[in-house]
Amino acid sequence: MKLKGGVIIIGSLYWEDHFDNKKQDNIRKDWREQNLISDTPTFTKVPIRYGRKSGKKRKHTYTMVFSSSCENSLGQGIILPFNTEIISFEGLELQAIALARAEGIYRDNNSRLSSDWGSVALLINPVLMNKDFASGELIKNKWSSIYHKYSGAFFPENYKINSSEKPSITYDGFLNILWQTNEMKEFDLLIATPVVPEPKSLIEPLEIAQQIFDNDYSVYFDTNREKKIFTTQDDLIQAELDKLNKPKLNK
Repeated sequence: MKLKGGVIIIGSLYWEDHFDNKKQDNIRKDWREQNLISDTPTFTKVPIRYGRKSGKKRKHTYTMVFSSSCENSLGQGIILPFNTEIISFEGLELQAIALARAEGIYRDNNSRLSSDWGSVALLINPVLMNKDFASGELIKNKWSSIYHKYSGAFFPENYKINSSEKPSITYDGFLNILWQTNEMKEFDLLIATPVVPEPKSLIEPLEIAQQIFDNDYSVYFDTNREKKIFTTQDDLIQAELDKLNKPKLNK
């Protein structure tokens, strides 16, 4: 087995160095340097939107989620390749654990690839499945085994907003999005971190902008755009921010 893999990133994993900025822990920086080739990003279409209200770290502004509601209006994420080829299932397992550590899911006292808010998931190139079905099925079965070894309590139905939307992750830990034939073609498999949407509804650009404005925190939104990670709503969100930031004229 010799497979080329990488990580789909749709947010701060690409540009933030610390999981905990107060501690300056360098967890994310070290993860990128030890596991990825950061200077050769591949930009790819992905079904993403702003759909999860953050905690104190990002001052309750909205962060990005994978969402099937965006399959007809794809945003843009980034793929960073692994710095070594996957030559064993142990290698795939170690890459999944490394991503889970960078996301704060896998901890020394909690060996998990999933949590109550997010999970590591695998996406396999369908060409690989078509070229060698037996090997493809083996990869699927091995990943499912790896995933459930670390998953604990896991409910894929939490990863959607309503009955009309499909979960962004399957029960066996597969990322439930379409493979992008052009942008992803050089890879055999990819991992990513789908997260649970909150609230369970589509959020309008004004509400997203209002949270940024009210909490005086635009770092996540601004830096994503600077790094060319965006949703199809970004221009509308920016327009609403411009209105909110426009000084009111004195009467």
